[in-house]
Amino acid sequence: MQELRIQAYAKINLFLNVLHKRPDGYHEIETVFQSIGLSDDIILRKLSRDIKINCEHSQVPLDESNLAYKAAKLLLEASSLSEGVEITIKKQIPVAAGLGGGSADAAAVLVGLNQLFELGYEREQLMSLGVKLGADVPFCILGGTALGRGIGEILEPLPPLGRIWLTLVNPGFMVSTAWVYQNLHLCSKNENLGLTKCQKNVNILIQQIRTNNLRKICDEMFNVLESVVVSKYPVVLDLKNRLKDSGALGALMSGSGPTVFALMPDEFHAKAAAEKLSGETHFCTATMTSPVGVTIT
Repeated sequence: MQELRIQAYAKINLFLNVLHKRPDGYHEIETVFQSIGLSDDIILRKLSRDIKINCEHSQVPLDESNLAYKAAKLLLEASSLSEGVEITIKKQIPVAAGLGGGSADAAAVLVGLNQLFELGYEREQLMSLGVKLGADVPFCILGGTALGRGIGEILEPLPPLGRIWLTLVNPGFMVSTAWVYQNLHLCSKNENLGLTKCQKNVNILIQQIRTNNLRKICDEMFNVLESVVVSKYPVVLDLKNRLKDSGALGALMSGSGPTVFALMPDEFHAKAAAEKLSGETHFCTATMTSPVGVTIT
């Protein structure tokens, strides 16, 4: 086998709370991850040596700073392989959008190279390697629905949500994750913005996931980072409200933003909302939840 094609699925956070800052500088969090159908297409081709990145997206680096490059280098070195790989990335997941696109690509490279070179790593071994690249990479390998603790790398699979329609809206600018975490103190200043106040309990959300009660799941969704982003970019709150006006059962910013997702009652509402907002925002699409994070096609 000389070539492999992979789909790398984006993620959303149904819940995200920051507990405290750790001595190592990272933040301890609790989150509920969910894979979604929006994906990047990845093509891996064997080379005799070196790692090469191809991508037409202007915001995707083609050098060693690319997370997919780092993933390939990590796995090839861990396996003592002298061969190389050409990685072609066809981006569909917005960049720096809170959807884990870079992490998804890195996860796809780890899973794909494992098969392409017949390395024999178990999924858990790939996840252990993935955390060296980023906190979301292990989940992107695991996929589906999961509770994340630690920096997001301690994962507990949850019952799958089933196929739920959702609408994604991205306003067209990037938000620095580091900036968001550095400004968590702004949360206390935003009580007048109409945002969900943190005293949500992730265990209540998990109970609703286990009973598959979509409306109650929406009631328990929460993202502590949302108010930080809204303090600088109020359009995020506007997008939430517009999605709710379009029939959303619940809407929330994903990760460190700025993408907003809305869980919809059905396909009609998801696609109607996407059509309504697509001409007025940078990126808008209807998709579904996914039971997996990576597929080899």
